[in-house]
Amino acid sequence: MGRLFLAGIAACFITVFGQLQAQGPNQQADEEIAQGRAMVQAGVDEIIHEELALTEEEAELFWPIYAAYRSETRALMDRYTAMITEYMRRYDSGDLSDEYASDLMETFFGIKRELLDVKMGYLPKFKKVLPALKVAQFYQLENKIEAEIDAQLALAVPLIEST
Repeated sequence: MGRLFLAGIAACFITVFGQLQAQGPNQQADEEIAQGRAMVQAGVDEIIHEELALTEEEAELFWPIYAAYRSETRALMDRYTAMITEYMRRYDSGDLSDEYASDLMETFFGIKRELLDVKMGYLPKFKKVLPALKVAQFYQLENKIEAEIDAQLALAVPLIEST
């Protein structure tokens, strides 16, 4: 998997949030976020497709499970995106409080916990249709992509300033 391709996916994701920060809350910004996320997902799907090198039989069994998996993880990532979007809007308007920070941490850890639960829940499903090495490779790919996006987000999302 090319590091440049991963960086491109992460850069696309961050560009979308950068546009939001520059534009403030509006329908156009929300549409651009949705378009950017769709581009990122298409790139992720392409990486998974290319790197797993599934046989025809494996692909026939894997892709429907992957679609269900992606649907569940997408719902969680929708919440994650909404959380970041709300944080950036509040940060820009100076509307951060201890109460909001507490809610933000609960939401963040809740989403992370639910995402891990989904990943673990799909592990036996993937192992039923693919050899363990390919399942491990799939989760490694997912981890690398998420790590790259998280690294880019860490650069783009401003740090809370305590008073």
